[in-house]
Amino acid sequence: MNSLNFARLTAVFVLLAAAVGCARLSDKPVANPEPRKDAKPLTSQNPLEIIGVADVAHLEEALWVPLRDGTHLMATAVVPNGGTRGPVILVQSPYPNQMEFGGGKDLFKRLVRKGYSIVVVNDRGTQWSEGEYHWQKSASADGTYVVKWVAAQPWSNGSIGSWGCSSSGEVNLGLARASPPGLKAIIAAGAATGAGVIPGFADQGVFYTGGVPLFAWSWWYHGDGFLHHPKLPADLPQEERVALIHAFNPVPNWGMSQDLSWADHLPSQDLLNAIGSPHTEFNTYIRRTPNDPAWHDQDFLRTGDKTEVPVLHVDTWYDSIESYGTAKMYEYLAGNSQNQYLIMGGGPHCSMGRVEKEQTVVGERTIGDARFDYVGTFEKWFDHWLKEDGQGDLGLPRVQYYPLESNKWVASDTWPPQSTPAKFFLSSSGHANGLDGDGRLTRTAGSGTADSFYNDPMHPVPSHGGGCCSASPALDQTEVEKRNDVLVYSTDRLDKPIDIAGYIKATLYVSSSVPDTDLALKVVDVYPDGKAYNVLDTMQRLRYRDGIDKESLMKPAETYKVELGQMAIATRLGIGHRLRIEIAGTNFPLYERNLNTGGHNYDETQSRIAHMTIHHEGEWASVLEIPMVAGASGAPK
Repeated sequence: MNSLNFARLTAVFVLLAAAVGCARLSDKPVANPEPRKDAKPLTSQNPLEIIGVADVAHLEEALWVPLRDGTHLMATAVVPNGGTRGPVILVQSPYPNQMEFGGGKDLFKRLVRKGYSIVVVNDRGTQWSEGEYHWQKSASADGTYVVKWVAAQPWSNGSIGSWGCSSSGEVNLGLARASPPGLKAIIAAGAATGAGVIPGFADQGVFYTGGVPLFAWSWWYHGDGFLHHPKLPADLPQEERVALIHAFNPVPNWGMSQDLSWADHLPSQDLLNAIGSPHTEFNTYIRRTPNDPAWHDQDFLRTGDKTEVPVLHVDTWYDSIESYGTAKMYEYLAGNSQNQYLIMGGGPHCSMGRVEKEQTVVGERTIGDARFDYVGTFEKWFDHWLKEDGQGDLGLPRVQYYPLESNKWVASDTWPPQSTPAKFFLSSSGHANGLDGDGRLTRTAGSGTADSFYNDPMHPVPSHGGGCCSASPALDQTEVEKRNDVLVYSTDRLDKPIDIAGYIKATLYVSSSVPDTDLALKVVDVYPDGKAYNVLDTMQRLRYRDGIDKESLMKPAETYKVELGQMAIATRLGIGHRLRIEIAGTNFPLYERNLNTGGHNYDETQSRIAHMTIHHEGEWASVLEIPMVAGASGAPK
């Protein structure tokens, strides 16, 4: 089976460091001592070699793409030999070319050999493109000019498809809104950061989950989100631009690292300044509330938007901060736009196509045979819309998804599929604290005694797995579950499998000693041997318990109904497994910790310890609702 071989972002930067000799030990750029007119890229950096098409294509480098305001973006194109105009696949990206050509190499190899050109255009203010970088501020406008430029190139027949995963995928949502002439089809993978507020989703580009800032984005800004970058002098001849981009490397000294050992700095608004990071918009965004009108300046997909462009939405369940948004984007656009399709796989972020083994392993968890012909599907997608002009039968189900541990893919006409909600109620005798506690999930409502725990933001519950971009998002949660400040509720062992597909929701009845705090909830699959693997997680800042536009602090000891959602999944819980949830006050540093004062949080250094109570008795029956689909269905013994 062919592989798209998407490389995880951090792995790509390791390879990139190797390509430039791993020599960035000082603050000086890596350079060839004597750039020449005939300078050629190093083999490991040459897109022709990366894709494997040096025998049938040539490289055009350091191409200037003019924008409406006089800014120029830099483009690199792989063009089939022969001088014939053909369709073009466009990638708009803040990342180095080697990353994008390497990430899509297996697909691009097929397409170039069929007459497609591949062009990577770096976003405004990134790599060697001019201007300042502003996250999601010009996806529609800049993208429209880029498409116009591509259509006018001598190797383009004006039929253009757009492609990308993660940051190079999110810009496709703005491009879809604009629907510029010539753009025939889009593949947007791991792209939920391109959505602002749409029905059922209000995360402002996934900067938040339930009103809690996704603190892990700080590492991304520290590596790729700088407002300012070194730039080439204006008005250079193209051959000099080519020589200079071979001589110098715009990638930061530290590349991209997910190390967040420095994330406990307070106040959080000064986090990146404290480690000497160049200025980024994280400094601005961390001071915004999710209902700040300033978010309207972002070029997000929003309620009321639609597209005339066919879009294939692609993601994976273990891209846990984006999978919910991807599902909601598809669901929304499928309701008001033509030709929307969805594929949800089983691996980590942007791993589509490198999940090739019969037993797919994600982190520490084996999720079954999740293999899928991504390359063949994507090739068929672009051929249908760009070469066949949308004629004939695409032969692709509207929705395809892989339920974890099921060993089979499911085709459906809709997402979410038809399901029956099943309720699992929280129960205990008041001692659900930790793995040795007595917390249970039962089918009987309103039993037992309320549970309490302390939420101390200075000693937060650590993140372990989950998130966006780790290659190991599924990990055994046993050590986390041993903590006394984590409530643990489990079913008995299942005597039949449970098949789940759709959205999970928890309704909790909560009291707190502080005016504002957070709730962290994790859904876990407990194996017969006791290993407890995280399936997904979510957060809720309690001042936003009634929505981001209804901010309200709490009164001490008063009980509030809190719904935690933003959880999309398809999975099978096998015989002998147990369904479990964890409840805590923090999941740090993946999410920002709440200092529990009721203040701004971002400008504070002092905290309060919150005494939290989760009720599950009588009228306050806290409950987890899961969508059980037709087929095998079971219940705890």
